[in-house]
Amino acid sequence: MLKEDDAEFRVVKGCRAVQGASNYVCSKVHFLLRDVPYSIRLLRRSPAFTALSAAIIALGIGAATAIFSLIYGVVLHALPFRDADRLMAIWSDFSKNGGGGRRGFTAPADYFDWKERSRSFAAMTAFANTNRTLTALDQPVTPLAHEVPADYFDVLGVRALRGRTFVAGEDRPGPDDVVVISCSLWKSIFNGSEDVIGKSVELDGRTVQLIGVLPPGFRTPNNAIVTPPDLWIPSSFDALRLERVQRSLTVFGRLKPGVSTGQAAAEMASISQQIAREHSQTTAAPQAWARPIREDMTGEFRSAFLLLMGAVGIILLIACANVANLLLARGAGRAREVALRIALGASRATIVRQMLTESALLALIGGAAGIMVAQLSIRPLLALIPAAAGLPFAENVQVNLPVLAFTVGISLLTALLFGLAPARQALHASPVESLKEGGRSRTGGREGARWRNALIVMEVGLSIVLLTGAGLMIQTFWRLSHLALGFDASRVLNVRNSLRGAAYATGEARRNHFATAAAKLAAIPGVESVSAVSFPPPLDPFAPAHFTTADEASDPGRDYTAFPLVVLPRYFETLRNPLLSGRGITEADTADSLRVAVVTKELAHRYFADRDPVGRSIRLGGALAGEWHIVGVAADIAASGNHPEPQPVVYLPHAQAPVGTMSFLLRTRGAPASLSQIAERTLWSTGRLMNVYRITTLDRLVDEGRWQSRFTMILLTLYATLALILATAGIYAVISYLALQRTREIGIRMALGAGPADVLRMVTGQGVALAAVGVAFGIIASLAAGRVLASRLYGVAATDPLTLAAGSALVLLVAAAASAGPAMRAASVAPADALRRD
Repeated sequence: MLKEDDAEFRVVKGCRAVQGASNYVCSKVHFLLRDVPYSIRLLRRSPAFTALSAAIIALGIGAATAIFSLIYGVVLHALPFRDADRLMAIWSDFSKNGGGGRRGFTAPADYFDWKERSRSFAAMTAFANTNRTLTALDQPVTPLAHEVPADYFDVLGVRALRGRTFVAGEDRPGPDDVVVISCSLWKSIFNGSEDVIGKSVELDGRTVQLIGVLPPGFRTPNNAIVTPPDLWIPSSFDALRLERVQRSLTVFGRLKPGVSTGQAAAEMASISQQIAREHSQTTAAPQAWARPIREDMTGEFRSAFLLLMGAVGIILLIACANVANLLLARGAGRAREVALRIALGASRATIVRQMLTESALLALIGGAAGIMVAQLSIRPLLALIPAAAGLPFAENVQVNLPVLAFTVGISLLTALLFGLAPARQALHASPVESLKEGGRSRTGGREGARWRNALIVMEVGLSIVLLTGAGLMIQTFWRLSHLALGFDASRVLNVRNSLRGAAYATGEARRNHFATAAAKLAAIPGVESVSAVSFPPPLDPFAPAHFTTADEASDPGRDYTAFPLVVLPRYFETLRNPLLSGRGITEADTADSLRVAVVTKELAHRYFADRDPVGRSIRLGGALAGEWHIVGVAADIAASGNHPEPQPVVYLPHAQAPVGTMSFLLRTRGAPASLSQIAERTLWSTGRLMNVYRITTLDRLVDEGRWQSRFTMILLTLYATLALILATAGIYAVISYLALQRTREIGIRMALGAGPADVLRMVTGQGVALAAVGVAFGIIASLAAGRVLASRLYGVAATDPLTLAAGSALVLLVAAAASAGPAMRAASVAPADALRRD
């Protein structure tokens, strides 16, 4: 006899355990193989029910899959950097000391201080945005370029696809100029030639050598750069080491092992405070804001996508409630069948398993259809996001294996959700009552009625949440669309022009070019007026300039900031931006005349206490350093995005601040887009060492600034409409079922003297009462959910009572209409016929 401590005993015991587990698994597989064919036969017997249920599920799962494909492709997909979770973006935060944004460019001096003082980062690097022109080609090419230190690609953890990236020392001035290009530029300009490495090309008129091609998945870790860069030029930034006012760098850092992102963020905030104290007399230093690279690249989109994922989650719950109601009604009709199976020896667990198998098959059919819905939805979804929004990794948005796995998982989850109610009904049904003629269980009983009513209340409540959100976003978008911009964007063409190379190194050369180009553009037939500005409206507040008032002591405890815009003469006339006092910028404002400026009403209100600033002076720093005499006040212009509140702006004449990049604004007599090609050719005729890009209408620029509110509004409205349709169908189905269930009662009432109007009121009132309870639940849920939308709203509160009232009234009207059909059918039944029915 074997003892328990014998090895042979343990082997035998283990074998028996394995055999038992194997037998258990085999039995479950046997049951599954038996249940699935039976469930398929049952579903095939009811094609209308199967098709309707699968279609409802497909809508919910398709919407969820489409949004998840956006989330996975943009937010969750692997980043093209080594150990991306160790990379952080470090910005200059102006939000607390001058009204700028949190993601401001960094001054080179701050960057070098950060590198030297930080102990959290193993390495830190940066890039400066610029434009260069590749010449000596059939047609000059003007790619966006980044100036980067030699260790830039090493810090990001990116290797070249062909050739190499920069090595130490190549970012120092020397005779051998080298560049790295993108895979797209390699394919489009050099046809993917393998001998491109070592090839010499002309960049801004000087010879450089191509040493590397980057992999196709690489992009700059910064979605604020809308156009992907195609060219990288080595630069150490040492010549700007002491520059603390002019801000031009975007900074990244790689964390040391064992350092958390929170520790690094806290350290950078502390370092920036030290710098602010040390240089309080020279500049109002911003606070350093460090955050993980993934969050920085996708944060703006992640919040929008997660909001929509919550909305499609609501759609999915409503779809599940609808299918559950259909299954409850079907289960009530099968009560006698279930009772007979139990009477013949089937266990309740077997019945429940069978019903859950049916639910799983329905969900998988709906999921398969949902994948097709998602596939058809992805392209329209992406079309709602303009290129100017800078959506990163849009090429990754597709129905791939992870998205398919999500769809399968969500399908099985929905099967559980909508299969629980009918399974519970079958579990608690009385076989004796079900087998009795006219037994209550034949129609589902009170248990089924409670489930159906609860599901309708939930559907209506969730519909109210979506309707309220859609109503708030519609109001927001309407207000943004009808916002007073401060200028007339109609019939204006925008053409961006950037000068490159030594030929335009002097202010005089830049002045001559833009004056000549403006004259040539004005001579184009169909052009009414021409001017130019360093940044086209609407205003995109990124990093403001600091200034002081020159004719009186500035408040030492206050930060004076404004957004400087350099303009050509006739700017205010071309844009139809009204002058409120004084004059605008004219041809008389030359390089040798008194330096003048025009400020906006907001600047006058904020810093001159609404006193007329004309005749006063301000002092700017950085590249625009000096004293500027205010000669006029212009109307405010709106900022872009969901918060278009006016910002203080100071306009300077290009003749006195000859920057190298301007946007020409052509007011036309007809459609501005029709002049795009001739305007581009006209600019190229003035020289070759330049960039001509971003050719679009001003209307489109304004519209692109509202993409988030439009994107959210369209999808929420679509989802709210779908939710309302599903809720209406649910109310109709339940009231029809309840009216049928009460046929005998209605017949008795009518036999005792009740008229059709009484029956109509009774049945309709039942549907409206259920909807009213759902509306009450929905209002409470909407008040809580409104906080999620609050940051996306403009001109309307998240708890706007009119929106809540309108949504509630709409749902109640729809509920009454949905109940009216079954009520009229019930009222038209003859009492004698009703009394003869079961």
